[in-house]
Amino acid sequence: MPPACRPWGLSPLKSELTPPNGVQWLSGLTISKDPLKWFDFFKGIHYIFIMIERTLYALAFSSQWGRQMRFIIGPRQSGKTTLAKAKLTAEHASNLYYLWDLRTVRNRYKENELFFTQDSPPTQKKQWVCFDEIHKIPKWKNTLKAIFDASSEHYQFVVTGSSKMDIFRKAGDALSGRYFTFHLFPLSFAELVNPNAVIPYGSLSAAEFVQTKLSRTKAAPSDLSDLLEFGGFPEPFVKQSKTFLAKWSRDYTDTVIKEDIGALTRIIDREHLYDLYNLLPEMTGSPISESSLAAHLSLSPPTIKQYLKRLEDFYLAFKVHPYFQNIKRALVKAPKCYLYDWTKSRDEAKRFENFVAVELMTQLSLWSEASADSFRLFYIRTKQKEETDFLIVKNQKPWLLMEAKLADSPPAGHHHKIQAMLGALPFVQICRQEGVAKMTAKSSYSISASRFLA
Repeated sequence: MPPACRPWGLSPLKSELTPPNGVQWLSGLTISKDPLKWFDFFKGIHYIFIMIERTLYALAFSSQWGRQMRFIIGPRQSGKTTLAKAKLTAEHASNLYYLWDLRTVRNRYKENELFFTQDSPPTQKKQWVCFDEIHKIPKWKNTLKAIFDASSEHYQFVVTGSSKMDIFRKAGDALSGRYFTFHLFPLSFAELVNPNAVIPYGSLSAAEFVQTKLSRTKAAPSDLSDLLEFGGFPEPFVKQSKTFLAKWSRDYTDTVIKEDIGALTRIIDREHLYDLYNLLPEMTGSPISESSLAAHLSLSPPTIKQYLKRLEDFYLAFKVHPYFQNIKRALVKAPKCYLYDWTKSRDEAKRFENFVAVELMTQLSLWSEASADSFRLFYIRTKQKEETDFLIVKNQKPWLLMEAKLADSPPAGHHHKIQAMLGALPFVQICRQEGVAKMTAKSSYSISASRFLA
C-alpha cells in the first residue's frame, strides 16, 4: 500500500469491528475465499479501506525542496502526524518519530542534543526524522537550529504542529532559510474524489479551469453529503456517527482553547474565548463586527480583535477579507469569518457556504505552495449591500468570481455588474443541488458543487 494512502482511523476501528467468517485483517486489506461473504461488511465500512490520499504528501516530501525542513502545520487532528508517520514508514524510519510533549523525549534531548542519532546512526543516505509539537518547548527555534545545523548532512527533518509557526516569528528568525511551510487542512472533497487533480489546476487560466469542471462526467454526491454532515476531520468523518461527532466536536474545542491556546498565549480568560467561538457559526457569511461582539460579550473591541486572531492562529477559524480594488462603490469593511469545522453551523445554507470556503482555501493553499504563483481568497460587498461570496485573486489580480447557493436559480444581476467591473472574469454559481452544469450568460456558469469542487 503506498504510504500516502493509508486508511484513516483503521487502528481504532479495527478492534471494534468483527469481520464475517472467512475475512481476515491484513495490513489494512481484507482477504476472503468467498467475496460474497464480506461484500456487505466491506460496503458498510468502505471509508476505512478506501485509500484517502492526501494531496499534500507528494508536494511536501518532493525532492525539489532540497535540504530544507518541512514544517507541516494546520488544525489539530487534521492528519499531520499520520502524514509524517507515513513518510517515515515509507523510508523505513518509523522509529525516528518524536513527540516533544513527552518528557522522555525532552529528557533524551537534555542528555544528548543529537539523541535521535542513537536510534539510527548516520548513513550515506539521508534519513527522515519527525519532530512533533516541538514548538511547545522554550526556545524551540534555537533548539531546532542547533540540531539542523549539526546533522542536516545526514538527516532530513519534518516538523509538525497545531498552530501557526509564524505566530512566533520575529525579526532575525533563527530558522530563516532552513525550512519551508506546508498546510494540511481537513479532508477535502477533491481528495476523496481525485487527489492528484488538485495541484495542476492553478496553472490554468480561470476560463480553462471552469471548462475542466464542466467537462467532468463523474461526480460523487454521496461523498459530498458525508462531508457536509460529518465534517472533514478524519476521525468523525470515518465514524459517520452524529453522536460521536457531537462529543468529538465539544472535546476538540475544549482541547484547542484550554490546552493549546492556554499553553502558548497569555490569554487568561479562556471562557470568553470559548463564548466568542460559539457565536461565530451564527455569523457565517456575514461581516464580523468587533464592536457588536464586544458589546455582546462585555469586552472591549481590541480584546475581541485579539481573540479572533488567536482563533485564527490555532486553526479554529479563518477570515476572508473584502476586495475593493477596481470596484466602484465598494464597501471596505470587516472580514467574514469561517470555521474549519463547518458542522458547527446548523443552518443548511450557512454550513454549505462555510464548507465551500474551506474547500477553496484548501485548494488555494495547495496551488500557492506547489507553484511560484500566489492565490488568495476574498469576498465583495458594495455600499448597496450587494455581495458576491468569493473572489480568487491570482498574483494580486482578480481571477475567478463565485457564489455559493443551495439550489440552482438564475444568478442575481449584481454578480454580473461586479463581474464587468473586474474585467469580465468568469463567474460561477456553485450549487448544492445535483446535476447542474450550464452556462447562464457570457462567462457565467452554474455548476453543482459535486462537480466543481471535485
